[in-house]
Amino acid sequence: MKRWWMISIVCLFTLVSCSADSSSSVSNVENKNASSQDDSKESLPPDMTGYVMGQEGDRILVVDTIDPDTKGKPRAMWVSGISGNSWVGKQVEVWTQDGVQESYPEQADADKVVVLEMSEVEGADLEADEALSNALTDLSTQDILSVKMLSFDIDSDEWLVQLSKVGTESGEVEKFVPDSK
Repeated sequence: MKRWWMISIVCLFTLVSCSADSSSSVSNVENKNASSQDDSKESLPPDMTGYVMGQEGDRILVVDTIDPDTKGKPRAMWVSGISGNSWVGKQVEVWTQDGVQESYPEQADADKVVVLEMSEVEGADLEADEALSNALTDLSTQDILSVKMLSFDIDSDEWLVQLSKVGTESGEVEKFVPDSK
């Protein structure tokens, strides 16, 4: 049990510190209205940071984690104009263009999306984003989900993915994901 707890803490620390990793990959979304002001935008903080919890065509649902102090709804945003088809499970930073529609979830067009690289977990075959993606693929829910915890248990060789439901039916979802590619 103590080992499980330590691995969980290491995983959470790793996920939180990922945003400082300089080896993140960048996916620039074509901006048809590009101007010389774009250079100054690179120094601005992202408009949204979170996990990609869903994808429909060229848009992704990015959901922040729930702040345990406020216990409110996490920020969620459908981001349009995304190319590629393997976004679910990744932790991303998003810069938007042309404003944000203030609904829940919010809606915006992407200017730039950066995938935050997560550190490898010792003894695990899957990366944390792959474990989250596998867990989300197995779930059939219309609720917005927020990542509560991702942890790897080396003894059972599986990931524990804990998610919080947001919206009409609050609650938690716990999914065990075998550590195999």
